[in-house]
This record gives sequence, C-alpha cells and structure tokens, in this order.
Amino acid sequence: MLHCNSLRILCTGMGWPSAQPGGLNTYFKHICESLATRHELEALVCSANKPVVQDDLRVTNVAVTDLKLSKRRDAFRKHAAELMNGQDIDIVYSHFAPYSIGVAMEAKARNIPVVMTFHGPWSEEIRLEGKGLKHRIKTMIAKSWEMKAYRLADAFIVLSETFRDILHHQYGVPLSKIHIIPGGADVARFKPAVNRTAIRKKLQLEEGTTAVLTLRRLVNRMGLLQLLEAWKEVARTIPDAVLFIGGKGPLQGELESRIAEYGLQSRVRMLGYIPDGELADYYQAADLFVVPSQALEGFGLITVEAMAAGVPVMATPIGGNREILQKYRPDMLFAGKSSQDMASGLIRLLRHREMWPTAEQCRSHVLENYTWDRVSKQVDSVFNHVIDQHLIAYGGNRQVSAGKKGGREQDEGSLFGSYR
Repeated sequence: MLHCNSLRILCTGMGWPSAQPGGLNTYFKHICESLATRHELEALVCSANKPVVQDDLRVTNVAVTDLKLSKRRDAFRKHAAELMNGQDIDIVYSHFAPYSIGVAMEAKARNIPVVMTFHGPWSEEIRLEGKGLKHRIKTMIAKSWEMKAYRLADAFIVLSETFRDILHHQYGVPLSKIHIIPGGADVARFKPAVNRTAIRKKLQLEEGTTAVLTLRRLVNRMGLLQLLEAWKEVARTIPDAVLFIGGKGPLQGELESRIAEYGLQSRVRMLGYIPDGELADYYQAADLFVVPSQALEGFGLITVEAMAAGVPVMATPIGGNREILQKYRPDMLFAGKSSQDMASGLIRLLRHREMWPTAEQCRSHVLENYTWDRVSKQVDSVFNHVIDQHLIAYGGNRQVSAGKKGGREQDEGSLFGSYR
C-alpha cells in the first residue's frame, strides 16, 4: 500500500527528561524529536515542571506528578479525547502502561490504531524494590493495569529480545504483534572529546587516574551493591583505578555506608545526580564505563551513549546490554552478574588495556546500529504496517465515533484517505 510522507501521531509518554530524568523519558524525547522531523506529532506527558522542548515540537503537560496515579491516568484520557475530537489522528503511540489505558480506549472508540512501546514490566520493577502486604497489593494493581493496557494495543515495539520474551511469556502478547527495534544515542551530542585532558581537569581527575564510570538510578536491580563488593578486590589489585558513581535514588545511604565499611573512600567517588547537560563531559572523561545491572535491563541507553562518546563499555550479560555487546565485543561482557564475575572481568580488562576497543571502533558500532534516525525509520515501518492491517480489517473505511466534536459527521475512510 502507498503511504503519505506525513502521519498525524498522538504520542503519550511518562515524563520529559528536562523535568524527570530516566531512560524511558530520554527515549521518549528522542523518538518524538526524530519522528517530528517527518510527521505531525503531539506529545502528552506528566511533569512537575514545564518541559523544555525544541521549538518545532508540541509537548503538553497534562498533569502534575504529585497527583494520584489514577487522576494522572484520567487526565491523559481526557486530554487525548479532546485532541481526537478536534482533529484526525492517524495513530496513537504510547510509552507507559498506566497512562496508556484511557488514551487507548478513546482511540479504540474512534477506530484509531494503537502502537505501544514496552519499556519493561512495570509491576515487576515495583515488586523488586519493596516487600510486605501493601507492596504486594500495589504490585498486583500495577500488573492488572498493564494487562488492561496491553489488550488494547494493535502492535508493540520492544528494545530487545529479552523484553520481547517477557512481553510474550508474562503478558501473553502474541509474537506476531511484537517488533524489536533497539534504542539509539544522540551521536551529535555524545562523541569523543576534542580535548580530553581539559575535560578531565575540569572534573578534577588527577593525572594518572584510570576513571571507571557508571551512571545509574540508585536502586537494587542496577547492581551497584555488587559492583562495590567487586571494587574491593579491584582496588587491591589495580592501584590507579577510581570508580565514579553518578545518580540518585533510595540506595544512596546504603552505598555510602558500604564505601566507608570497605575502606574505599579514596577509591570510589559518589557524584550525585549529573544534570543532563553535563553528561557528555563525564562520558568523555571516563576511561571505561561499567553497567552492573542485575535484572530488567531492557536496552542499555547509557551503553550506546558511552560508546558513541568513544568509551569502551563492560556490562553484565543482562537484557539489552548482552545483545549490544555480544554482536560487537563479547569479551566486554562479564561472565555473570555476581560481584566475583565483575571483579574478575574488571581486573582482566584493567590489566590489559591493549585489549580495549578504540574510541573509533566504539563510535562506529553505534553509528552503524544505534542512531535515532535509524530507530525512527524502523518505527515508521511499524506504523505503516499497522495502518495497512487496519485498512484491510476495516475495508479501507473508518467508522466515526458518535462522540465526534460537535456531532459533525465525517465521510467514511477520510482519516486514511491520503494513503490510497
């Protein structure tokens, strides 16, 4: 079937990284920006502050983050319904299950196809970070919301084979509905330093220091406690290596206590939250980047960002990181996810820097496989496939919702008329 160059897309995300940092929000920002270069796109988010966006992108904050989750969900539905009543939407593209439910229901009432990107099992992430009866109930409610949202989707995009398998086995989504499209890096922003010495001086890195960097949300599944345990052995063996941990989260106090308990105050530096605008400097200053994830690493956005900046990455063989490095440099994967596996791998690598991939090799792998332009074009293909299937299923006609704004009628098929 023939497609026009421009679609009218309604995107719903969780937040915007300028106000609410995180991998999902970073992904959402970049895919929206890239799609907006070719399509008419409206993005809805929930944010405590006004999102900072580029001039040609329409992003609306539909609710503040301190509202109850159910009220935020309802705000997304109400705003999406108003948009659908006021203009024709070709496709809804959703990124966070709780906020997707009402929006998808409104889309279905108007016969608009829905594509969802599955960023991971939200309920499982909740389960891993707490315990007790109230927490179990919270987990069960989250899972029911996920199931309700996913039943409404025509197709899914996942960032790795790992998340494809989770979506299929744990949520019962048919494999035929799932499309694997890895994420990307902002290669214009994350690139090797022109003057690395100046950046290291700016960040107060002493000459001769081997800087090993990780940037993580400080929660259990990110593997930072295991990394600290491993670093005890690394510190005894590699005298010039210093570990830098960037990020914030509930594990901060425990990490600081462990550093003191292990006597690593001079060998580990907690950086706190690193503002988005400073990330490139930290990547460029590092000698090695490490990703110690223990579970639910769907892609590894920081992995490809670091590599785009020319920094070798060593990671546990979990989720997307395994898939990124296995096809590139499998020797940069730890044997497993235990602290001993990390210690052995880091010591092996730090003793033999001649084994490391060069900055050019790291960046080339990203340029060939993980750019946002590449990602958005693959997402376009999914959209067109879903629209084609929708046209076939409905005979090329669109049934207009009785709730269309002002009660005005619309010719059947007008939404997709431009595709014929």
